[in-house]
Amino acid sequence: MENNITTSPGQEEKTLPLSRALVILGIVTGIIVAVGLIIGYAFFWGKYQHQTYSDIVLETARQHVKQNPKSAMAHLELGYAYLMQGKADQALKEYQKAYKLDPKNRQVQYNLALGYMAKKDYPAAIKILEPLTKQGLFDLEAHYSLGEAYYNNGQYREALKAFSQAAGIRPGLANIYYYMALCYEKLGDKNNAIAQIDKALRLAPNYTEFQELKAKLIGQPVGGEQRG
Repeated sequence: MENNITTSPGQEEKTLPLSRALVILGIVTGIIVAVGLIIGYAFFWGKYQHQTYSDIVLETARQHVKQNPKSAMAHLELGYAYLMQGKADQALKEYQKAYKLDPKNRQVQYNLALGYMAKKDYPAAIKILEPLTKQGLFDLEAHYSLGEAYYNNGQYREALKAFSQAAGIRPGLANIYYYMALCYEKLGDKNNAIAQIDKALRLAPNYTEFQELKAKLIGQPVGGEQRG
């Protein structure tokens, strides 16, 4: 026997089959959910549909700076968010603000150097990184970045020294030997350049840039544009 539910109490009781009641309930629920989705999309989700991850990081960092304008860490976060989007000018400004707020902070100093490197102001980056490497003899980031700054500034012998120190800290980092190979190549020392790129290839044998440099050094042309 089909279950019934009472629709209106009183003198003449009318009943509605349970199956029909469930169908109606389902339709009503569906309408409510659909309306909720439309409202949510229009006022909330639609606002973020075109935002990328870096956009969200940037907006979050801006809010942190707004809430804590005197926080060096908040400005570092915003500088990094700008750097993620390739906005070197804005990134450097935020790193400079952080430095004014906390000039003795090692992380603030290091990020300011990265800001100058992003702007290709390598002498300014070197000026900051040199003291950092002396303060932190085992500071891999500082030694590696100093090597990059020296290399890009055309100071290949100084870059070799910085990368050698970085290799002493982290001997398993293939990029160090790649840069050392580039330095030796710039100095006209092909044998040492080959020795260093071989070390890089032992650590990362499938890395295209390493393969291309090795082929170039031994006079074996490869397809594709050379990258240095």
